[in-house]
Amino acid sequence: MRDGEIVWTGTYGYADVESARPVDAHTLFIVASISKTVIAALALQLAEDGALDLDAPLDEVLPYAVRHPAHPTTPITARMLFAHTSGLRDNWLALGRVTTEDHDHPMSLAEFGEQYVTEEGSLHDDTNFGDPPGARRVYCNAGYGLLGHLLEVASDSPLEALSEARLFGPLRMDGPSWFLRDTDLARLATPYSWSRRDGFLPNPHYGFAHYPATSLRVSVTGLARFSIAMLRGELDGVRVLSDASVDELGRAQFPSASGGQGLAWSWRTVGSRRWLGHSGSTYGASALLLIQPEEQLAIVLLTNSDAYLRSEFGFEDGANAIATIAERLDAEAATVSDAAP
Repeated sequence: MRDGEIVWTGTYGYADVESARPVDAHTLFIVASISKTVIAALALQLAEDGALDLDAPLDEVLPYAVRHPAHPTTPITARMLFAHTSGLRDNWLALGRVTTEDHDHPMSLAEFGEQYVTEEGSLHDDTNFGDPPGARRVYCNAGYGLLGHLLEVASDSPLEALSEARLFGPLRMDGPSWFLRDTDLARLATPYSWSRRDGFLPNPHYGFAHYPATSLRVSVTGLARFSIAMLRGELDGVRVLSDASVDELGRAQFPSASGGQGLAWSWRTVGSRRWLGHSGSTYGASALLLIQPEEQLAIVLLTNSDAYLRSEFGFEDGANAIATIAERLDAEAATVSDAAP
């Protein structure tokens, strides 16, 4: 994307290997943690409306206690959760208990939040909290489940309805959904893992109780439209964020903890530029979203492969391929024409 326009789209390979269904510009991919950028945009909209204070203690808004057991006098805020500095941590055993295969998890965000952060909660144990609030950046998915509930309380609306009314619909984001029940399955890419022995193996479509952290399904076209709106605050004459809110996405939220961590988004170098971005990694999906505010450039890269997940176990081929593609797109971003092949 350049200067508010999609100037080039390329699609390759199969949305489903078994049926030989090819990927096209409207294929729906799970974008994993890129989902978090949508939650940040919704929070800033509510903050602009005066419905949400990012720096208010969470337990002044939510109907249950949100305090670090070892630091109960230090408030935890939405800004801390967005910047991964709340002290909350991912308890993977607990999160695994609220993950389902091929259907949405029935637990509400209200239930998830209370069960995860309160001492009497069924998903709570001593590993759910670590560092003091505000002290250190530790990436946390569970916190975005809590943020999802916070947005529901602040807006008095289910998160899926809020998303549709404030972002998905106004930006015409081409089939976005949080839940499998709302997804056009005929357009959905099958997620795959790679095995040196067996080749590509299909994964289930998972459902997560903390779904705002990881469950968004959308096309490359839809995510491209979102990325333009995050650069400019508007798209096709529809304004979704003020200029101040656009700037807030990339502002270091807690410089002493992390100079590169914005509001969900973070700064990174890809190729020749510093980009504000977010990656996404889950079972059978690896994705990358990058925006460059000064040059008004953006890159979206979606795959139905487990490249990023494999790299955590030392198998770097897929992640290296994605990095090479991203660097090539960075090199072409400022020069590619509308008629590029």
